[in-house]
Amino acid sequence: MARWLTLGCSAILALAPLAHAHQTKLSSSRLTLEGTSATAVLELNAVDLSMATGTPLTGETGDAFLRYVSAKVRLGFTGGADCPRTAKPPRAVRDHVIIELRFHCPPTGGEREYRVTLFHELDPAARHVVTVDAPKRFALLGVGNPRLALSPAAAGLAETLWHYTLAGIEHIAIGYDHVAFLLAVIVPGGRFWMLFAAVTAFTVAHSITLTLAVLGIVVPPAGIVETLIAASIVYAAAENFFVRDLRRRWMLTFAFGLVHGFGFAAALKDYGVPAHALAPSLAAFNVGVEIGQLLIVAGVVLLWRTAPAAGQRPLVLGVSGVVLALGLYWLFERLFQ
Repeated sequence: MARWLTLGCSAILALAPLAHAHQTKLSSSRLTLEGTSATAVLELNAVDLSMATGTPLTGETGDAFLRYVSAKVRLGFTGGADCPRTAKPPRAVRDHVIIELRFHCPPTGGEREYRVTLFHELDPAARHVVTVDAPKRFALLGVGNPRLALSPAAAGLAETLWHYTLAGIEHIAIGYDHVAFLLAVIVPGGRFWMLFAAVTAFTVAHSITLTLAVLGIVVPPAGIVETLIAASIVYAAAENFFVRDLRRRWMLTFAFGLVHGFGFAAALKDYGVPAHALAPSLAAFNVGVEIGQLLIVAGVVLLWRTAPAAGQRPLVLGVSGVVLALGLYWLFERLFQ
């Protein structure tokens, strides 16, 4: 009798957590695929969201709900990175919450998948219904099968060119070491053709090594590349204190442009390169980088034209000093990391 009582108590204790587990309602999403973009409109039970986020049902829960859903609903490439997404503010419809997510995938042509893990930590039996438009299909996702395979992201040539041109501009905008090098090269000013030759030589050089690296022909270690990029910044900035004749500066920018091209290649690989449109993607990325560089050149020329003649030399030395300090910081950081 004591044995059976012990077994009974053990069974009750084992089942107690299940008795108190929160039973979630069926959630759903309507998925619309549009080339490389996708829109997911999710309908979720408000009480389930409140339980999952630990927040009460008030008018201030929108941000918490959106953070939770963004972490639990993803669209990306199979075995690869997630696609960037944007979201609209949640809206309440009776006892449900509607959240719209829009995904923007790079046109790499790989197979995509939709992954949903909503409420799995609350309820092992949580289920999520997915409706995919064009072509119409349905799927029921759960703890055991949280992924839905989707067709590859189809993109036309125009969309591919636009995507990689913007990627090149973006990389220049956030590539502070490349921007610092360009500033050191062009801040001394000079005639238009001198600046044009310097920037063009840099573009030609980095286009060569960018292509070689993306094709896998020459792939130097990333640590060495990043260190040499920092060293190029230091040299170009320091030269401005001692050299006045800049007619041959294009040779300097060509030599260092070969190094910077390997850095651009690493960035391009992060964006993903479509095998079916390799040449257009490389060309568009280079065009984007060139546009970004020309915008920097235009800003420096405008600065030169507005500065009084007496203040131009101090301006050159001041900018060069700041760039030199940054270059030294990056150089020592990369040497000893």
